[in-house]
Amino acid sequence: MSRTFYIKNTQAPEEMTPQQLLDLQREGFVQYSIDDNDEHYSQVMNAPLSDWGYMLMGQEGISGRGFEVSYDTETQDYGVRVFTPSTEADWLGAYEFIGKIATALGSKVVDEEGEVYEPNAITYDYRNDIKFGIKCYEGEKGGSYLFGVYRPICLSDEMINGLLAAEDKVKAFSQLIEKQLYEHPDAYIARQQFFRNDRGEVMGAYALTEGVPTILPYEYPPFVDFTQVNLSQDDVKLWRISLVVINGDENDPDAYEVLDGLDYQTFLERLPQEKIQKLDGHYMLITLNRQELETLLQNDKQERKGLLAKLKNFLTTK
Repeated sequence: MSRTFYIKNTQAPEEMTPQQLLDLQREGFVQYSIDDNDEHYSQVMNAPLSDWGYMLMGQEGISGRGFEVSYDTETQDYGVRVFTPSTEADWLGAYEFIGKIATALGSKVVDEEGEVYEPNAITYDYRNDIKFGIKCYEGEKGGSYLFGVYRPICLSDEMINGLLAAEDKVKAFSQLIEKQLYEHPDAYIARQQFFRNDRGEVMGAYALTEGVPTILPYEYPPFVDFTQVNLSQDDVKLWRISLVVINGDENDPDAYEVLDGLDYQTFLERLPQEKIQKLDGHYMLITLNRQELETLLQNDKQERKGLLAKLKNFLTTK
């Protein structure tokens, strides 16, 4: 669910680039669709917006879900799509973003129902939109995902019930999402990587580095973030995690060593429960030192040794 606002491009056929759209805004507005260190970053940011498709934009350190910005070459409209529900900061940021574009183009703002607004006077009732989005969670069990600007967020039963019972639902939702994204600014959000094994099966992989507070799934199988990869949940047959230690300077890439890997489900089963800090219905914050990582692997070696001993005993008695 979402609400889209359109701004007619009075400069057509000339089309703005993502960088030009951001240059119209005050400092603090950013895009979340491509990493700054990506080899194609400059090319993407300085090409017509429609070449990329759409970009997720918002305010650094403020946005919860952000908003999608796109350009339709047929209608010659810029579109700004706000998700339902979004945080109050998302809505206010989107209104400001839209207003700057419309003012620069000398255009009105039109929503998807044909309502027309002045650039800096969008009166659409965003609070009601947020409340409607929350109401849609009624009757749902935990496991409802929504996508923040940095990572997916899984709404647990407790979180959903809290939102539905809140007197000020707009405030409650905004605070919940902002807490999920900004309460642990030093935490590393583990990235999913995907490979094919010798049998052609898709395998998902994570990494956990000693001493680094890391956000990882605490449920199996991990949720596939389909906003980042063209895969479905059922496409991924196996999940692994690499355990990494640092030998020396943490700023030296050569100092990082992969001790070994574990099946992800085995990894979860062996984690000390007191080390797990659950953030939502699927993700946890965890920090393990070198000894704790080695212990996880030592248990793995002991289990393998035990299985080999049983197999040897079985073969000997035959």
